[in-house]
Amino acid sequence: MGPAHGASMAYSNNAENIYAFHINRTEPLYIPLLSKLTGPFRYEFLVGALRGHTYMPYVPTVPPAKPPTPDVTNPGAPWVHVEKFSFKPTRDLEFGFERTAIWGGQGHEPITLSTFLRSFFSTNATDAAEKFSNRDPGARFSAFDFTFRLPFLRNWLTFYSDSESHDAPSPVVRPWQSAYRPGLYLSHVPGIPRLDLRVEAANTDASYSSSIGGRYQYWETIQKQGYTNQGQLFGDWMGREDKGGQGWITYHLSGNEWVQVSVRSQKAAKDFIPGGTTLNDFSFQAVKRIGKDFEINGNFAYEHWKAPIYLPGQQTVTTTTIQLTWFPERKISF
Repeated sequence: MGPAHGASMAYSNNAENIYAFHINRTEPLYIPLLSKLTGPFRYEFLVGALRGHTYMPYVPTVPPAKPPTPDVTNPGAPWVHVEKFSFKPTRDLEFGFERTAIWGGQGHEPITLSTFLRSFFSTNATDAAEKFSNRDPGARFSAFDFTFRLPFLRNWLTFYSDSESHDAPSPVVRPWQSAYRPGLYLSHVPGIPRLDLRVEAANTDASYSSSIGGRYQYWETIQKQGYTNQGQLFGDWMGREDKGGQGWITYHLSGNEWVQVSVRSQKAAKDFIPGGTTLNDFSFQAVKRIGKDFEINGNFAYEHWKAPIYLPGQQTVTTTTIQLTWFPERKISF
């Protein structure tokens, strides 16, 4: 749900997908008069249950009760709903607003139409009393992204950015509390028209006091595993309170064949993970068609990582994958 190639702050493919009711306007919609100002727009909506949540929400009682123990067999995971609207007022500019809300879960409010509507229409901030009650609208995250073809270079260079904020109407309102993934895309290198270049940076370590200890972006007070599905973030893979970036150089042999070299870097803050973590990797990919129906996709990755909390010293990992795909020709008889 974002313009970046490496990930999306709001909803990405870093985690296994969920079973959901999904509405997606695949073609831009034009509304008379309104679209004169905003241009055509698209909308997308989904709602469904998250999976893999092993800790139930702990709601304090009077007198204080013992926190519940993990329940793996019946976790009663929360649900999530996502809404996004994108506009294109000019041929060179497109922007979108998105909202994610995670609500409910075993030991907290039930998943009903009433709690969904409360979460869907909620706009005000919540205090501690409301947060720990059955009136809690849930954890709300907002995102803003844009894509802009730069003046005089519109056929060459595109600048884009994705951003997300926790408990704010939009990252546009509170940029200092937001996470970012900006990028540049050079569609063809001068003199080498089949070669393109893309670079992206990512920062989820906001300049905000609440971000200390990883307790802000992608974190939630009630549902401790809130922004995850099956144990993986369904947002940007950069994770909580991290900084890093990615880069790709791709040479296109044809429309569906290419050779690509990419690099990636990630570093977690020491106040979040003791000793911090560092990840640097290099990968090579080649996609080649044999005839029209058979494709070979090979990938090799070489990775260095350091995580003192897990293993001392620098570790090295290499992976190789080969994927074979057959595209059977569709035949129609009359």
